[in-house]
This record gives sequence, C-alpha cells and structure tokens, in this order.
Amino acid sequence: MLKNPIVGLAVGALMVFAPHAGATADPLPKGFERHKFNGSVRPEVKDGVTQFQIFDRQCSNVDYGDGRGENDCRNGNVRSTIRYMRDMRVGESVEYKFDFRLDPAFAYKGWHNNSANGFYPDGWDSHLRLASWEGPAIHNFIYMLKADTRNGVNFLARQCQKPGDFGKWATFSLKIRWANDESGWVTASCDNKVIYAAEGEATNQAPHCWESNECEPQSNRDPKSFNFILGPVMMGRGNEWKNYDHHTSQFDVVQPDGIGIDVRNVSVTRGVSDYSAEQAVLLKRLQQQLVHLGCKPGNVEGKPDTRQAALSCRKFESGLPEALNLTTLQAFADAYAKPETASLPSGNAAAGTENGSSKPRTYIKLGEMLAMKTGKDTKVNSNFFGKIKGARKGQNELDFIILGQFDYTDDSFSQLSFLLQDNLSKAEVNAAAKCGYGTIRFPDGTDHLEIVMQRSGNTFSSPPRTDCLIQALGKRPASQVPYLTEGFADLAKSMVSDGGWKKLRHEGLKIFVKRVADGEITVGG
Repeated sequence: MLKNPIVGLAVGALMVFAPHAGATADPLPKGFERHKFNGSVRPEVKDGVTQFQIFDRQCSNVDYGDGRGENDCRNGNVRSTIRYMRDMRVGESVEYKFDFRLDPAFAYKGWHNNSANGFYPDGWDSHLRLASWEGPAIHNFIYMLKADTRNGVNFLARQCQKPGDFGKWATFSLKIRWANDESGWVTASCDNKVIYAAEGEATNQAPHCWESNECEPQSNRDPKSFNFILGPVMMGRGNEWKNYDHHTSQFDVVQPDGIGIDVRNVSVTRGVSDYSAEQAVLLKRLQQQLVHLGCKPGNVEGKPDTRQAALSCRKFESGLPEALNLTTLQAFADAYAKPETASLPSGNAAAGTENGSSKPRTYIKLGEMLAMKTGKDTKVNSNFFGKIKGARKGQNELDFIILGQFDYTDDSFSQLSFLLQDNLSKAEVNAAAKCGYGTIRFPDGTDHLEIVMQRSGNTFSSPPRTDCLIQALGKRPASQVPYLTEGFADLAKSMVSDGGWKKLRHEGLKIFVKRVADGEITVGG
C-alpha cells in the first residue's frame, strides 16, 4: 500500500504568531470564523476584502485533538483560513461563491506526484489549496480549489484562472446538491463559465481521490455533513517525508515573501437550483420531445429518468455526449428536435445504467492508489489496495498491482499479471518457485510474487498448483492469492457496485473490470 505522505510525526518546525491589531479590522464574511490552526498571519478584512497570507514554515503547534498527537507543524502544513460555521447536510442544495485575487508574484510550481497521474497533466499536482469542501473524518476531502504556476487556479484539474492572469480578480462558484446517492449534482464555474459539471452521482464522494490529496480510495466514506474552508493552505509531506524523493523536510517550500490571496463578495446560499430558468425550459422541451417519440423521461424533477431516456431513446449515427447535464443539454435538445430523429432506430434501453452486473459474494472496497499508465495506453500498471468485508484481521487486506498489455481491438488483455506488494523472504521466493510461480525484484531489492494469468478466449486462468503456492507463502500474502486466482470477479463486481470502476484512470482497465463484472470475461474461478 502507498504510504500517506500527509499525516504523521515530523521534525521540529518554526512557529511564529504575529498578532494583528484586530480592534480596527472589519468583520469576517457573514457566517465565518478564523480557523484554530492558522499560522503566523491570521486573516483580516479591510474595505470588504479578506486578506490571507502564509509564510514558509510559519505553522500552528496546536494539537488536532483527535488522539493522534499531531499538529500542522509536525505534518508540514501552513495555513491562513476561515471556516464557515454551519456544516451543510446531505439533501441541501448550496452555492458557495467568492471573488479571489492571487498575488501576481505567486511563484509556486507545484510538485510531481505519480499518484496524480491520470488526473493532472503529467502528474503535476499542487500542495496549495485555496478552498476546500470536506467531510467530518480525517482524510475525507471531497473538493479542492488548487493553485500553481503550471495549472493555474484549478478545480478538479479544470483551469479556472490561467497563470498569466494572476493578480486579476476572478469569480468562483460551486453549486452543489450534497447527496450520497444519484440525486446529487455539482457545477463549478469561473467568471460565469462552467468548468465542471456532473449530475446523477453521489456528490459526497471525491472525484479525485488519492492519499496525498487527503482522500483514501480504499476507505468506505459516506459523509453526511460538509465543511467549507476558505483561504490558502500549503499541505505538508508528513512524518515519512524522508522516504519520498529526497525531500529535506516535511514542508513544501513557500516563496520568501510569502503567498497572498485576497477574497471578497463571499456568500453561501442555500436552496439553489443547478439549472437556470432558461435551462429548465429547455429541459422541459427535451422531455416533451422524448414523450413524443414514445420514451419515458419522467417529470421535470425526474432527471435520472430523463438522463436514461435521452441516452437510450434513439440511436444517433454521430453519437451523443456521454452524459446529460447542463453543459450538454442543448446538444441533446437539438438532436431530438430534428424531424428525422423519429425514423432513427431505438437506442440501448440500458444506456446510462449499471446494467445487470450481479452483486459480489464477498464485498471488497478496492481503491486504485496509483496508475503509472493512464488513458488509452496499451500498457497497464496500476496499484490497488482493498479491504475485505468480514475477513479476519491480518487476512482482510489486498495489496497488489495489475500489470499487462491491453488490446483495444477485442477490449481485453493480451497479457495479464497480478503482482503482490508484500515483500517475500528468500525462503518464500524459493518455495514459490518450486510451485511454478516466479517473482519480480523491485529497485529497492525486495522480492514480490508475480501471478501470470493464461488467456484462452475470454477466460484467464492462473497457473496450476495454487494450493502449493498458498502453503509456500506467509499468512498475509497467502490470504490474497485466492482473490486474484479465483475470486477476481468479486473484485470487479465490488467496484461496479460502488462505482469505483468509473474512477479507474486507464480506459482499458475500466473496460476490462466492467466486462468481468458483467460475466463477459472470466478470471480464475
């Protein structure tokens, strides 16, 4: 399993608190309070503008109070933030809106992070967040507004402000219906331009989830309340910083003159709608068109039914967008408004649904921790970590890599291997070899079991003598073997049942997992 580079014990750090003369300061935006873990410069308001600034290593030594014995200085975090005092709840529709201006001298370049492969171009991530939306548990960040000089100010890697515009005011809006089911929707806009939109999904789940992004892909998190934090936080590397990329401390570097950001016109508004009045009229028109064609879109509030009907009512030669949301609504309405649409063949009635994938016999919460190959690459190299529901401690975890060559002509692997992350002893290596199983030596000198699957049509089988292999290994690696050699279908069905397959960063692997879950491909027993 990849180690968490955010939390943990760290070497001593500088803590400087420079009190400000608060008697003449304007009040904070309505409903906000200063965060108790702020560093040396607390946020202040002047002429309606909230001013934030952070400096290198000037952090808080205040204990988090959750029993871990940790604080920002130990973890390498430096912050200057305000917190909205009312947490939102599942079922509430909210708009978070503010203008921001980043210091034009801002020079932070971000950091290269393999865990961000497939999310950020070339894996260039940022430790600096300007705003965050969080669940109540640790490592349960759902959305962040980030900044660096490569990607600019961005939300889920969608650019909000380009680096050349640093120093100019911009307006950010996040409209969201907080939900733990398919009733959720979310729209992020910058200067009234939509940069991200999604509908029909659980918005309490992070679309970008990796450990250094304060999220645990392998954990079952189902938050019911959501906190909004505004202001710059430079995230640290935690107590294991010495193990990563030759870092010199737990802190990422803040430029000598600090990082400053101004914010104004901050508002949190409940009871909002995702669609404007004009878009609602267009949606109603689309529903009427679908009814006229004999399809069933539901009522104006029944957008899940409308989404399914729009995707399945007719089969268009030129295709349609993959999803119906406010950014694609016009395209769907235009397509169904054409007179010739009535004569087109019916589409796939199961479009937009999870189809008939059966439930797993044993549920495994499986998270993709790292993807070295992403997109439509023909090579696959992805790390997974999973928790097995109901299994005994010490035998309830999966920690493995999927390696292989993917063939897009038949949507399957031409070569497929599973590689256990557990370090094997010399005795285990020798015993596994006697059973007909090889190992791979990592650059750090550790040895790891490789299970090379044999393909015949749509069936992948492990080498024989798995019983011998299980006897050859220690308890933890041995307990994982059956899930890969015989029970991979449970892994695939688990990922489909909880939606995890949609977050896979390799298109071929995503196809493969779905086909296994649907019974089109057999892996092992």
